[in-house]
Amino acid sequence: MWGFLGVIMMIQGFGSAMAPLFTDDDKFGFLMWWASDYQPFAGIVVGLLGIGVAVLGERAKGADRD
Repeated sequence: MWGFLGVIMMIQGFGSAMAPLFTDDDKFGFLMWWASDYQPFAGIVVGLLGIGVAVLGERAKGADRD
């Protein structure tokens, strides 16, 4: 569950940071529509948080197996 949430955060965050490079639309995704004025920094921060959530989720899953 946490890994999936982390991946969604990574896609939304990094995608919203890169969207202005490829499209004319400043708003990307359902999580980052409010942050068009703060891009690319807000997208990078959310993407990095997503990596952290995914890693912590995988570590918790590995701890459950032990």
